[in-house]
Amino acid sequence: MKFSELENLMEYGYERYITVGGMNIRYAVRGAGPPLLLLHGFCEFLETWDFNLRPLSECYRVYAMDLPGHGLSDKPYRDYNISFFTDFTIGFMQALEIDRADIVGHSFGGAIGIGVATSFPEKVNKLVLESSFGLSNDVSLLHRLCSIPVLADVGKGEGVAVKSALEQRIELEFYRPDFVAREMIGRSYQFMQMPEARRVMLNIMHNWVGVNGLKPEAVMVDRLHLIKSPTLLIHGEQDSIHPLVLSQDACRLVPNGMLKVFGECGHCPHIERAAEFNETVLEFLGAN
Repeated sequence: MKFSELENLMEYGYERYITVGGMNIRYAVRGAGPPLLLLHGFCEFLETWDFNLRPLSECYRVYAMDLPGHGLSDKPYRDYNISFFTDFTIGFMQALEIDRADIVGHSFGGAIGIGVATSFPEKVNKLVLESSFGLSNDVSLLHRLCSIPVLADVGKGEGVAVKSALEQRIELEFYRPDFVAREMIGRSYQFMQMPEARRVMLNIMHNWVGVNGLKPEAVMVDRLHLIKSPTLLIHGEQDSIHPLVLSQDACRLVPNGMLKVFGECGHCPHIERAAEFNETVLEFLGAN
């Protein structure tokens, strides 16, 4: 399937591109009301919010984007560190004249959300951290897999290395892998056919992961006490990427934090438990 065909399958209301910091960024927006930003995880794309955008947009004007280096957004040669993504998020808001927003960040996107909330507290109303990355300096098995040179070998091995890594990702990310999970991974594989995407993923791992675990800038624990926004941490009980205890410990460090745990759920509650996830987020944000 071509990327243009993939885009045509989505029913977001409308999709478009916007220039942020000289980069063309693909985004989707739906609904009316207070702005709500959805920040996806590592090696993901805006379609991972398929089951959330429409329900959340009944109460909010919801924005989902392909983060720089991901999906169909531009993939420039940059240092893709936490500061870069923090500044990008503020730039995205400024480009769309969003003064202040609620933010939902999944995994890698959670770390970005923490970066925004602590560096630009005036820009964040409420914060939702779903299975957030950066709550420990330990590196998960998934990120260790991503840090080895398999992504660079696609041209030599006809994509076998990447496909194998993505199949491993299904088992790691989902409590009960199903058709939906495999569809998401299939889309990841399509995007990873782009040489620029593989380069960016390796760049991110280089900037975020060191020999002894996460690099200091990517470890968000010491920033948690600086979060001024009411914060909801969401975690799957069977998350094998980032164990539940990380959010439990983090919740104690966030001044105005609360924790919601989904049983029989892995790393992606917004996919595996979408209806409950949407209801929980709306209730926290004050829509219900």
